[in-house]
Amino acid sequence: MELAYAYPAERGRGVEAEIVGILRDRFGHVVQRGRDERDAERGDRSDVLVTLEVTDGAAEAALAVLRAHPPVIDAAARSFGERV
Repeated sequence: MELAYAYPAERGRGVEAEIVGILRDRFGHVVQRGRDERDAERGDRSDVLVTLEVTDGAAEAALAVLRAHPPVIDAAARSFGERV
């Protein structure tokens, strides 16, 4: 299943490596499928939208881990649509 999460671009790409590492340690198969930097909805900054692939059985637990991670603005199953 695909999961998407967003974080502030100023936090740097280390956020992505940290998150993939945490999820792989807990759930095994995790692959980063996409990365897109976009203007933030508020303020004069950018957010990064990352798409991950996880096993279907780990999706809900992985989503909870993403949402609890401090730099993560939001996380969703599949995509945000137009929210980000």
